[in-house]
Amino acid sequence: MDKKTVAVIVAHPDDEILWAGGLLIDNPHWECTIVSLCRKFDSDRATRFYKILKALNAEGMMGDLDDGSDQIPQNKEKIQNLLLDLLPNKNYNLIITHSPTTGRKSKRQKMPL
Repeated sequence: MDKKTVAVIVAHPDDEILWAGGLLIDNPHWECTIVSLCRKFDSDRATRFYKILKALNAEGMMGDLDDGSDQIPQNKEKIQNLLLDLLPNKNYNLIITHSPTTGRKSKRQKMPL
């Protein structure tokens, strides 16, 4: 087994499962840290986020960036500082995150299946 130290960085709790769930489940031997940049004080989402961490045998933290529908673009330095606060100081073999070319859709653009 190839042991890796892995960071998963997502905007919202539950994105870790949508974007990387299968990969994480297939590699339970990885030392995984998952961070969500938003929703730290959303008790429903936070509770589910920490249950998923336990199920994946991962560690992680949540930040509280604004992700409301009227938000303005975030300051890059603010995001970088938040990441430094949330991620343990480790050498990561793999970092998984959202694609930089994937734009955030407004709630009106999201359509149920």
